[in-house]
Amino acid sequence: MSDLHIDSNDFGQDEFETLVQVLRDQQIDHLHIAGDISNDFSEISLPFLEKLQSYTAVSINLGNHDMLKRTEEEIENYDFQVQTFGNTHLVILAGWYDYSFAPQMTVEQHIAKKNLYWFDRKLNRPLPDPDLTKQILNKPDALLAKLDSDTIVAMHFVPHSNFLIDHPYFQAFNGFLGSGKFHHLFVKHGVAHVYFGHLHRRYPATTVDGVIYHARPLGYRREWQMVSDFYEHFSQFSDYNTYHLTKHYRAIKDEPLFQTYVKNQLYKELADCLMVLEI
Repeated sequence: MSDLHIDSNDFGQDEFETLVQVLRDQQIDHLHIAGDISNDFSEISLPFLEKLQSYTAVSINLGNHDMLKRTEEEIENYDFQVQTFGNTHLVILAGWYDYSFAPQMTVEQHIAKKNLYWFDRKLNRPLPDPDLTKQILNKPDALLAKLDSDTIVAMHFVPHSNFLIDHPYFQAFNGFLGSGKFHHLFVKHGVAHVYFGHLHRRYPATTVDGVIYHARPLGYRREWQMVSDFYEHFSQFSDYNTYHLTKHYRAIKDEPLFQTYVKNQLYKELADCLMVLEI
């Protein structure tokens, strides 16, 4: 799973118990969370993970929201890990971005946009983003070269341009989503499956150059599938429907009918974000 954002999503006891039920029903014996658990890793994410570990084994890689207030050493402690299940290796890394997904903008324009709007302006990473991505790529390259059996990768950032949103509003932010250089690395080393998040949009399993990509992030409540489904099922709220996601959600979030709908649909929403791999 990825992008639970448990603080922004007011992830309480009902949500936690529903998640545990999903894991039990799917007979999950190891859950990997591919980043963006919360905006407070120490005070919110770690207690949540400790609680979850009483039900199943859990591993994680960091997302950009998890990196808030983390030192570079702390970030690296969660990066470039390997877990082995039988003959299959799970390679764990966060990834990063180099602006290459938005080549129409200059580096200076990317930096200006980032400093105005993007969450990562709050992070204190040691290098410019393109240089940091280049440095990060060296480590999984060496790591993957040493592995001699089936390999899957879990990361946070977007590894291929096929998964970008082709919309004028989002194009300026595509540069902060990831880098296609990760895809080239996965092809080079014959990686079978890659699981990622960051971009709050769900895709079916997609094969590119022999690599099977999986992305089914939970995202923020306003982006959940159940919001769109609610508008489809209850036509009396059609006047509230809008392409603006925040307005789309706020118009119905306090409606008793919607709150009941959320409780009834929560299991389905969480199950839809669980990407299961049998080994």
